[in-house]
Amino acid sequence: MDKSAWAEHTLRDEWFQEMMQELRAAEINKFAMSDMNDKEVRENAYMQLRALELIETYLEGLVSQKLIDEKRLKIL
Repeated sequence: MDKSAWAEHTLRDEWFQEMMQELRAAEINKFAMSDMNDKEVRENAYMQLRALELIETYLEGLVSQKLIDEKRLKIL
């Protein structure tokens, strides 16, 4: 299994999707439940959400790169 296949499998994995959803919900809950003056908690939650987004974007990029490479080979 190459990186692209692994990434595609991971993104489609039910448990991975559930985990990401739960982590995202936990960070959003931190926003909602934070005290008005607790800027640090909100900033930390924001950074965690961006990190989760970065992970998904990286995996999607691996999958997309394989498709791009395949199309490039067809053109040549």
